[in-house]
Amino acid sequence: MKMTEKVVKVEAPAKVNFTLELLGLMEDGYHRVKTLMQTVSLSDTLTFKISPAREPSIELSVEGKPASDFPLSQDNLICKAVRLFLSSNLDPEKAALNPLKISVHVEKRIPIGAGTAGGSGNAAAALLALNEYFDRPFTRESLAEMGKKLGADVPFSLLGGTMVGLGRGDELQSIGAEENFRPLYLVLAKSRNLSVPTVWAYKTYDECPEVFGLSERTKDRGITDDATAYAAEKLAAGELTDAIKVFGNDFEQAIFPHYKELKAIKQRFMQEGALTSHMTGSGPTVYAVCRTQEEAEKLKRDYEEGVLRETTISCAAKSDPVDLFVCMTTPHGARILDNES
Repeated sequence: MKMTEKVVKVEAPAKVNFTLELLGLMEDGYHRVKTLMQTVSLSDTLTFKISPAREPSIELSVEGKPASDFPLSQDNLICKAVRLFLSSNLDPEKAALNPLKISVHVEKRIPIGAGTAGGSGNAAAALLALNEYFDRPFTRESLAEMGKKLGADVPFSLLGGTMVGLGRGDELQSIGAEENFRPLYLVLAKSRNLSVPTVWAYKTYDECPEVFGLSERTKDRGITDDATAYAAEKLAAGELTDAIKVFGNDFEQAIFPHYKELKAIKQRFMQEGALTSHMTGSGPTVYAVCRTQEEAEKLKRDYEEGVLRETTISCAAKSDPVDLFVCMTTPHGARILDNES
């Protein structure tokens, strides 16, 4: 079986956590979570140029606003995903096609270190592109299982849509929202020079003297189901007003006292008219929910004008700038945009 050069273009969307509940430690030492995850239209585009070669190689290049912080080394998750795929149980006839020369160009739009699965989405894109090159020997579900070895968010980045994540977040359950899928419009806010180390976030949460889980907090609102199950049920039914009542993130209790600027972003979103606003993942990105794209664009504009006005009045130097992105929810994960032989 002779293979020629292929160019495969893949879209890799970001994700947000509408709910994130921390439920203690598992036997393997990882934290058990329950989360309602959603892919959004903010995405990276990756172009893979793959061809047989005498010696194997993986080369990365990048463009876009966050490009300066993008790692181009062989430790990048894209490279790890390529190596993982090529070491998997390919058909012997196809496996014999190695070695390969693989060039990957990334059009980077998802902020780096934002807690929105940008790296995981890139890894998912690599698995999908290699699978396309080899004429799809693996199902998408098999690729998702493979992706667990790369990180907890990689399986979801492959499957996408609206899903409940259990365990480390990589045991996925569809909420069956396809028939009633109605896009939500979001504004994402990322403090440009701020990142929150994930290991530190979990450690800080564990050391909090008193925390109240999301499901416990929502009981005060008359909701007896656990928060994630309730939010998933209402979103699947297209009942946004009820669903957003239980959106939330257990990490906020631990992280906001250390990063007051994140709490300030959330408060400003609410003051400017967002339906709800919360941090996603372990931060530092904060999202706001709106009903329409027009409302989301207005929220972004009002936020920017409010910050400019306050800065002008105080005659103070602007603090860490906040990058804002308007996007919408999408029913898919990483997907092939183009395939040229």
